[in-house]
Amino acid sequence: MNLVTASSQIAYCLTEGVEIRDEGQGIAVVSPFFQVAISPLEPGLRQVFSRLAQSPCSMRWINETIDAAHLMTCYRYLSSLMRHQMCHISVISESSGEPLATLYPTSASFQHKWINVQPEQLYRLSRFAYLRRGEDEGYWLESPLAHALLTVQNQLVVDLLYQLGTTRTPLELARMHGEGSLDTVADVLTLLLMGNFAAATTDDGQLGETQDAALRQWEFHDLLFHSRSRGGRHSNSLGGTYRFLYELPAQPVIKPAPWPVTVQLPLPDMERVQRTDPTLAQAMEERASIRTYNEEHPITMEQISEFLYRVAHIKDIYTYGESGELSRRPYPGGGASYELECYLTVDRCSGLAPGLYWYNPLRHTLSLVREPDKDTERLAIDAGQSMGEEGPPQVLITLTARFQRVSWKYQSIAYALILKDVGVLYATMYLVASAMNLAPCAIGAGDSDLFASLIGADYYQETSVGEFALGSR
Repeated sequence: MNLVTASSQIAYCLTEGVEIRDEGQGIAVVSPFFQVAISPLEPGLRQVFSRLAQSPCSMRWINETIDAAHLMTCYRYLSSLMRHQMCHISVISESSGEPLATLYPTSASFQHKWINVQPEQLYRLSRFAYLRRGEDEGYWLESPLAHALLTVQNQLVVDLLYQLGTTRTPLELARMHGEGSLDTVADVLTLLLMGNFAAATTDDGQLGETQDAALRQWEFHDLLFHSRSRGGRHSNSLGGTYRFLYELPAQPVIKPAPWPVTVQLPLPDMERVQRTDPTLAQAMEERASIRTYNEEHPITMEQISEFLYRVAHIKDIYTYGESGELSRRPYPGGGASYELECYLTVDRCSGLAPGLYWYNPLRHTLSLVREPDKDTERLAIDAGQSMGEEGPPQVLITLTARFQRVSWKYQSIAYALILKDVGVLYATMYLVASAMNLAPCAIGAGDSDLFASLIGADYYQETSVGEFALGSR
């Protein structure tokens, strides 16, 4: 038995802001972003779209109104509207007339395909599906596998989602919710299947995604981050939207540090550097991650000074439109936000006392954040162990991000941009270290909570996003 066609509480609805205009022999469906022309229209199709312009159209009513010869054409037009996010589908309660759940397409890749729900087939929720509270106070089901969102509008649907955490048949689910609920269960399940939030399982309860070699190697948080920081699977605003322009002030280009200057670093002789440095090709060919050091001759303060200057010093500060204050530095940064800060945990450096320092890229100075202690020691030892070494690096450079320097302007892609900036700065550090004959090594992980506490920062405002070890060869 096909439960969808046997009984359907599913209805098509126009999305808010969309209208249908009569265009003589056809119609035009218009949204703020698209216009879809449908012409010519036979009488049954015109009746469907005329009603859709005023109120939801149930699937049952559409099937009864359109003759068989034009039914596929009708659903093809509805599919086009859904791909353009002009139309959505709801499961409507027969008793109250209120929606229980609504499926909203979020991309042009949405597949409007009806999947026959079988009463004795096992189904299960995807491990990538998750429920969250939206800014509109509603509850939304999302998944990085989906090209749609499902808004949950009734406790029954919440219960079904919970119960689909394990394999269930529609008959089992209906028994949990009382007589007469099988059609409702089937209709909600239909939306979950169409949205790719759930799927049929094998007899032993396995979803297809558990057999897919590629999906097995994706962790939930990684795939979600990838899908939401790129276009294609969501309809969120993306890019430089300046959403806080009139609500919050932009963060200053230079971190207002609470620590006094401890060390005025000597300026490097850049004419000498340009005259004697190896070529870019040589530096790239010789670039390597080096985890051991010349302990007889540790890295010097002069080398640290030259390295920081060549990598991160501020060349210029300027004002640009709504972005406010921006800067120019040796490495490229997303939107010239330059949210990254450099902190040095010094263990062994000739001319520079051990401790945790902050680098001021405008003044080319170091400020002592804290003297060596068990926490700075732990930070350095963790870095050494991450490199496969027993001891700490001579100098550990921790990159932090002042997140709001980026998220004040950018939406959906803010953290992705920060990580790209970290990668760019890593590459710059490698090339400069190679040119200076130093021992560099980027590190893949670190303790952001520990570092935020070390510098006395709010975890949500500034903390570590990258680590880089440096020493002498």
